[in-house]
Amino acid sequence: MPSNTFLKLGEEKRKRIEEAFLREFAVNSYDEASLSDVVKKLGIAKGSIYQYFEDKLDLFMYLVHTCNQVKLRYVGSVAAKGFPDFWAYFRKLFELGYQFDAENPLQSHFLHNLVRNVNSPSVRDLYDELMLQSVRGFGKMVAMEIELGRFRDDLPVSTMGFMLFRIGTSIQEQLEVEKEINPGKSIEDNVPVYQGKREVLMQTVDNYIKLVRPAFDK
Repeated sequence: MPSNTFLKLGEEKRKRIEEAFLREFAVNSYDEASLSDVVKKLGIAKGSIYQYFEDKLDLFMYLVHTCNQVKLRYVGSVAAKGFPDFWAYFRKLFELGYQFDAENPLQSHFLHNLVRNVNSPSVRDLYDELMLQSVRGFGKMVAMEIELGRFRDDLPVSTMGFMLFRIGTSIQEQLEVEKEINPGKSIEDNVPVYQGKREVLMQTVDNYIKLVRPAFDK
């Protein structure tokens, strides 16, 4: 986590540093991302970064944390119990994700590239850890739905949770493969990942729900 020196920086300077590194990690993998290139663009000494963070990984994890906190303000604003069924809640999460993307494009691009980032050889253990955390989060959703009597209870929660996790990543991957979204171009243009693609995103979500709902519902 950042040092007090970083936290005491003026808001404008701190934001400029954060945004510069968010962009670097959004367009490159972790191993490819260059601290030297970023500090050169910022016009600051490279040594100052090590006054703010212990190392590259410390900086990266700070960005992961801050972006996740921003997104959580959107997707964490609703609870599954407030919906008639899980799939209405699941769909709402994507609507809120679209809003997060529209209002925080740089943070969205960073998180969109997160899997590629942490799949770098030097942080492969981090990839496994973050994936496990994500799958456990979906597992908790499954356990709650089983408790509410809305999901089947004859399969391992971990298997169902992993499947839900994969549905989310598959939707993203399909839209990229079909050229509906192009993160590389959208970050160059300084626009959200899903700009102008709300309808196709939600239609794809609906298609996946139709496909997998019978496999989950009790």
